[in-house]
Amino acid sequence: GHISAATHAMEDAGARVFRYLLMQLVVNVSYGIPVAIGLYFIGVPNAVLWGAFAAVLRFIPYIGPWIGAALPITLSLAVSPSWTMPFLTIGLFVVLELLSNNLMEPWLYGSSTGVTPIALIVAAVFWTWLWGPVGLLLSTPLTVCLVVLGRHFPRLRVLAIMLGDPRALQSFERLYERI
Repeated sequence: GHISAATHAMEDAGARVFRYLLMQLVVNVSYGIPVAIGLYFIGVPNAVLWGAFAAVLRFIPYIGPWIGAALPITLSLAVSPSWTMPFLTIGLFVVLELLSNNLMEPWLYGSSTGVTPIALIVAAVFWTWLWGPVGLLLSTPLTVCLVVLGRHFPRLRVLAIMLGDPRALQSFERLYERI
């Protein structure tokens, strides 16, 4: 009976999930390239491979970056006669994770999903508890879809209120407030 609302909801959900995945690709590539360059200058063998591996593993939320860092760190421990290479490798990953997690991700993900950061964390815990690793991979797209359902269907409005990140004022209201 509400084919128009359903169509708009599907288009909105598809656009938001696409923007999220595109932003995740941008973040992961902008993480993998410095990893490869840094590992090359540190002297870790196969630096380009580890940079690509780190970028691909960042698609797995929360645990992917740890796995992507563990292998080059272990390799640097194995091939280095001193502790310099492992410490530089650990430092590289710590600095890049701090920049990525605190600068790139909030800036790019916040504008693309429309979901609050707390809702993303709670959703990751819930979907992981419910479905395990598959739930962890799908937690953000599923939460985005729930927010879209709440925005387009009045009976599910509570989902958009609880999980969504709406603007406080629209642009014309903000102009009126400032005047």
